Amino acid sequence: MQKLIAWWSQLYARLVDRPFAERTVIKGRYRVEAVLGMGSYGITYLCEDSHSGQRCVLKQVRPSKLGSKKGRPVYEYEISVLQALDHPQIPKLLESFADRGQLFLAMEYKEGKTWEDLIFEEGYTISEREALQVILDLLGIVEYVHQHGLVHRDVRIPNVIIKDGTMHLIDFGLARYLGDSATYIEESLDAYLLEKQIKREVAFRSDYFGLGHFLLFLLYTSFQPADEAEELPWEEELDLTPKTRQLIRRMIQMDEPYESADALRADLLIALAHSANVHNSAPKKEI
Repeated sequence: MQKLIAWWSQLYARLVDRPFAERTVIKGRYRVEAVLGMGSYGITYLCEDSHSGQRCVLKQVRPSKLGSKKGRPVYEYEISVLQALDHPQIPKLLESFADRGQLFLAMEYKEGKTWEDLIFEEGYTISEREALQVILDLLGIVEYVHQHGLVHRDVRIPNVIIKDGTMHLIDFGLARYLGDSATYIEESLDAYLLEKQIKREVAFRSDYFGLGHFLLFLLYTSFQPADEAEELPWEEELDLTPKTRQLIRRMIQMDEPYESADALRADLLIALAHSANVHNSAPKKEI
């Protein structure tokens, strides 16, 4: 019976969760230019706002979620999160509204490329020292979020945009206030893998965990495996300074995790100083 229900739910979602077509005008002002993506609960569009003449991002609650326990509550939670933040490197909430029986958020559009695009589509490579500097810069945004009692819980390469050397942290759909449950509607942790539990924990260290894996993605851009070489753990594959190894081990909670941005920043600065003495010759591209 459960398999039948799951099958029906998936079929229903495929039937109703169809994005609006390009050129569709929503609320009489937001003209759809492209579909940016579909998440577990939302559909995201790049739009032109005819009132301001500016581009913006429109996020629609997936129609299949509207009648569920996670539809409107998750939507309203994300509104409260975005309203609490006012930072130049975080998209601003422009408005929230209902149209055509659907729920939407309009947000500031941050131009640039995500680190995922740079790494996997453009083949961007980065040295150890440069990677550490990226994480140090990104930590400043994450710390601002933490100062407002929030945990982003989804600090990943697709959720960081860079433009003219400035980074922007996007997608606060999974963000939670300290003290709230790991998901808006309580779920059994038995269904989660250990890594997912750590990543989705409502604690500052879960964002440091995300930053640690972000750092590993950056460091692997300069890794050149030998032909048909056996895949090894990152500590054996990557040629890193000891301070950077220690830093990563704590960030990804192999060793005692960081509990504050100050402690993490202090070790990042030490790792940066040590890496400055190492010759890194990875080819670079302007971003």
